[in-house]
Amino acid sequence: MREVRDTRALFATVGMAFLFGTSFVASKVALRGFSPTQLIFLRFAVAALFFALAKGFLPSQELTREQGKQVFFLALLEPGIYFFLEAYGLKLTLASTAAVLISTIPIFVVLLEAFWLKERISPREVALILLSLFGVSLLLTAGGWDRAFGGTFLGNLLILGAAFSASVYTVLARKIMASVDALTVTRWQAFFATAFYFPFALGAYAFGGKLPTHSAPWLATLYLGLACSFGAYFLLNYALSRLRASFVSAFSNLIPVVASVLAVVFLGESLSAQQIVGAAIALGAITALTLTHGTSQSPPPGG
Repeated sequence: MREVRDTRALFATVGMAFLFGTSFVASKVALRGFSPTQLIFLRFAVAALFFALAKGFLPSQELTREQGKQVFFLALLEPGIYFFLEAYGLKLTLASTAAVLISTIPIFVVLLEAFWLKERISPREVALILLSLFGVSLLLTAGGWDRAFGGTFLGNLLILGAAFSASVYTVLARKIMASVDALTVTRWQAFFATAFYFPFALGAYAFGGKLPTHSAPWLATLYLGLACSFGAYFLLNYALSRLRASFVSAFSNLIPVVASVLAVVFLGESLSAQQIVGAAIALGAITALTLTHGTSQSPPPGG
């Protein structure tokens, strides 16, 4: 039975990486009609509305006061702080720079897991995570290191803060999943993000923001709400309830690979030889890490 659960968690992790990868293309389409804060509000409002309408089919766990505080803090980290820092950081730095900095999440998670959760990380796992990070760096720096690490210091600092926020979320979620189910956490994330970003979205609209009149941004936002804000976050939380935080976070290095491939297919962008090699290295490292997962699991830590 445990092997079946671990297999499901593996599929959930791969699905999470794929769906988050699709979000880059969908977001690019949606941002043609919405401001960043409007988009974040709307995508989580769609997820929250889905939870409200499907209440009878998606029962929620009743939380104790202490559990409620933990889930609130989790939602504050991500999507709350994470999307806020990312959205404003992207205004001050290059998208390629942001992608490189976001890909440091697995490194932060390994350090937090080792020093906070006191879990043992094998040298092989560390090597494979670093190898996947190297592959991602090749993928994202094909346009030159000067372009990849451009932007302002403040913008880069905000993106690095977003990466750290996501890393703390990943490790903390691993602890909380010992007593709270993944669906409940995802539900409260959606409701919290909707409330958190509503005043920012309203402000963006009040100060000259216009709603799109064509369907593409609306359809992209609907997809982001259902597939990413609901689907991807649920798969992420489910995986964290079954697998080690460092293992799950390593799969985030598949996200830029998926995003790059989909950008070629749907946006007409092209991949250089260096990007193809980088994607292959990242995929190979993640595959090798997956093949060793049987010896690297542990039950969610209490606390």
